[in-house]
Amino acid sequence: MTKTYENTLKQVIISILGASDDIDYNISNELKRRWLEKRNHEKEKNDGFLFEKRILFYADFIDLRTIVEKNWNAFEKVFKNKDRFFVFFDEVYQFKNTLNLGNSLTKSQEELLSGITADLKNSFTIFSNKNNNTNDYFIAINKVSDNLGTTWFSNNSDNPNKPTLSVGDDYELLIEANDPKDREIEYEVYHFAGSLRIKQESNRFNFKITEDLIGLNTMLVVKANTPKSEYKNERSIKIFMTVLPK
Repeated sequence: MTKTYENTLKQVIISILGASDDIDYNISNELKRRWLEKRNHEKEKNDGFLFEKRILFYADFIDLRTIVEKNWNAFEKVFKNKDRFFVFFDEVYQFKNTLNLGNSLTKSQEELLSGITADLKNSFTIFSNKNNNTNDYFIAINKVSDNLGTTWFSNNSDNPNKPTLSVGDDYELLIEANDPKDREIEYEVYHFAGSLRIKQESNRFNFKITEDLIGLNTMLVVKANTPKSEYKNERSIKIFMTVLPK
């Protein structure tokens, strides 16, 4: 759960400040140098492959506190109350240290961590929905990523990233979505013209690339919805890929 909090906070920071290497997070050069070293080490360890290229994902957890504190004027519109955010962050930091030492959290600590994480996710969802001229009651797809290192974001309507695959390849998609009311989420991936249509409760999809997906600009629709909500509550994005014959 601490990892969920951490990744959500990183996504908030990216949404507000950006993700490229040249973004000024208002931090020291030494700190950024350590992030680059960690990313280079990860690349060497994986024979030149990086599943996650964004530099912020190589920051230590405590670095995120520094970024928010140094750029509070930018984050106030998301978190509203500065003292409240940092009290919650420091609680998660203590829980993270406890787990890193090999100890378990008590039931009350787990419940508090779950509440803090839900609060952060809801703050991000409400902010994202307001930016998209929706209200505070609808699901959001924050990110879709695949096993080739491709990432798509819901706030980029063009989604220019387009991986190349071949028939017979094993393909994996991971959908990161959040509902502000914490309702059960159902996920779906489908291709309009082909036989691919998978609907499931898990946000991780694994399937084989088939011949009916061959094309220069094959489109898949990725959808998340809350089937038990009292109103239609779904979000979808389109992702494109090139699929080559075998």
